Amino acid sequence: MPVDGSANALRALKYVARRSRTPSCPFLVTVLNVQPRLATSAFVSRAMLDEHYAKQSEEALAPARKFLERRKLTADIRVLVGEPASAIVELARRARCSEIVIGTRGLGGLKGLLLGSITTKVIQLSTVPVTVVR
Repeated sequence: MPVDGSANALRALKYVARRSRTPSCPFLVTVLNVQPRLATSAFVSRAMLDEHYAKQSEEALAPARKFLERRKLTADIRVLVGEPASAIVELARRARCSEIVIGTRGLGGLKGLLLGSITTKVIQLSTVPVTVVR
C-alpha cells in the first residue's frame, strides 16, 4: 500500500489494519513510499539526491510508522525512486501482491469527484484489484 504522508494515505493504512485483524484472513502488508526521480546536474550530485530521497521518504513514512507502532502491527516498509504509479504496480507484481490499497487525494468540489492522477494510473496499469480509500 503506497503512502505519501497524506491524511488519505493514513486512512487507507487504517483500512488495511482493520482488515489485517481478521483471524480467518491473515496477510502481509507492504507499505511503500515512491520518491519521484530527480535529475542530477553539475550542481546536484547523486549523494545529494540520495540524501533528499531519504529525508523525503522518512517524512512521508513517519505517520505510517507511528500508526503501525501504536497498533503493534508489522509491515514490510519499502522506498523506491521512480515514476510513482509504475513503481507501485511493478512492486505489486514482483512481490505477488493480491491487492493494492491506495488513498486518493480529496480535492473538494467538482475536482473531488475525480481520482488523483497517480491513483487513476495505478488502476489502469494494475493486473490485481485496486481498492481506493477516500
